[in-house]
Amino acid sequence: MRTPTICALAACAALAPLGTAAGTPSATDPRDWRWVQGAVFVPTNAVNEAQQWDEYDPAVNERELRYASVYGINVVRVYLHYGVYLKKREALLAEIEDFLARAHAHGIRTEFVFFDDCWNEPPADLGSAAYRYPAPLRGVHNSQWLVSPGEDARAHFEAHQGRLKAYVQDIVRAHVSDPRVAFWEIYNEPKNEEATRRLERAARDWIRETGTPIPSTATGGEFSGGPFSDFPSWHVYGSYNVGGDLHSLCTECMNRKGQTVPGIVEHFRGKVGYIFWELGIGRDNCRFAWDDKRGHERADEPGTPFHGIVYPDGHPWSLDDARALLGAEGFARTPFFLVRYYRDPAFSQLAKTSVTPSIDFDLGDEPGTGSPDASAGVPREHYSIEYTGRFRAASGRAFAIRADSDGRLQVWVDGRSVLTKASPGRSTAEGTVALEPGTTHDVKIRYVHGTGPTSLHLTGSAPGTPAGLLEPATHPEAL
Repeated sequence: MRTPTICALAACAALAPLGTAAGTPSATDPRDWRWVQGAVFVPTNAVNEAQQWDEYDPAVNERELRYASVYGINVVRVYLHYGVYLKKREALLAEIEDFLARAHAHGIRTEFVFFDDCWNEPPADLGSAAYRYPAPLRGVHNSQWLVSPGEDARAHFEAHQGRLKAYVQDIVRAHVSDPRVAFWEIYNEPKNEEATRRLERAARDWIRETGTPIPSTATGGEFSGGPFSDFPSWHVYGSYNVGGDLHSLCTECMNRKGQTVPGIVEHFRGKVGYIFWELGIGRDNCRFAWDDKRGHERADEPGTPFHGIVYPDGHPWSLDDARALLGAEGFARTPFFLVRYYRDPAFSQLAKTSVTPSIDFDLGDEPGTGSPDASAGVPREHYSIEYTGRFRAASGRAFAIRADSDGRLQVWVDGRSVLTKASPGRSTAEGTVALEPGTTHDVKIRYVHGTGPTSLHLTGSAPGTPAGLLEPATHPEAL
């Protein structure tokens, strides 16, 4: 996350024979990490890891964990923040449990990062109830990411020691033998300085004091984390050097100036576990590159996102990424809606064709992230989207389709107009269509966005049943 360097452990260069199926932890060797195909998880509506937890949003986390599962991610790497723990300990512990439950329901295990030496010092008023997170800095990579715990706590360790220990142990003890936790990560890219080594050493000991059988690690290689790890972990951004054996795990990789998602999968799968930076393309600004920084801001949107796999509405930046993550057969079996994005409100200037597993998203009104896909040239105002595909009516004849949307919208089922929302502005609309239970039907949705924040949520239900996402039933044959 810091610089385009290779942080491999030379002592782990030899590759062990294959023998563990992808996606399945080894029953004979619990330290065999080859099953991991993971991603750093920062909700796309958060500018940094502190906001991720300080303003925890169950609906956004649920939605984007579902995306992770659809695209074959089985581990999420999640950053915590010491300042948020001090601010709202009980609420944070409850939110961590909520997150673990949601991830587990989607077949995903979680690893938590306690400390991090990258990027910006936490603001002095982070702990205030009145604190408001700043907007992303236009054209700046990871513009609002925060160091944890911060220079004051590192430099004055004795004064903070009791609270730092409580932060680590409260979280570990709440999940001391929790199978939903893949491992604990003591420190991300720790500085090779005595103040950091002191905190790393102490945090490792605090974790061990809990008696947790869950292993812990910190970044190895040129950083100082190796001596404090139960297994080797490393980052690689400059090449496809594997740098480890089945007992090691690459906890960060993939920047599109030097790597690709298909390239990582091709070179790493079956040899070591790997975790992409990152799943979502959102407000943390990692779609900009490392050299897009303060004083050297990028003026336009990158046509190729530096990091990230999936946009907030669920479509991947590249279909090749989805095919690599799922494999050709897995991609062919995965149900999607076909989605077309237009640069105008009249469905005439096609910008991109992709797929999405649902029609369920919100966007703010900021440059870049106010667009469903700025890399394709879709503006944040006056654009249109068309969805086509098939869906299944699970039960009931009078099937209701509901839309919660800011824009104009029309829905057709089997060629019949079922729902029309003719006026802009956030409101709901509903239409009913007679369908046989258990049958699949063609659907077409046309949505037009004007100005302001975007909201588009499409659900369906039979009489007497709760509304659920309108989910695709087949893979679009056009792809």
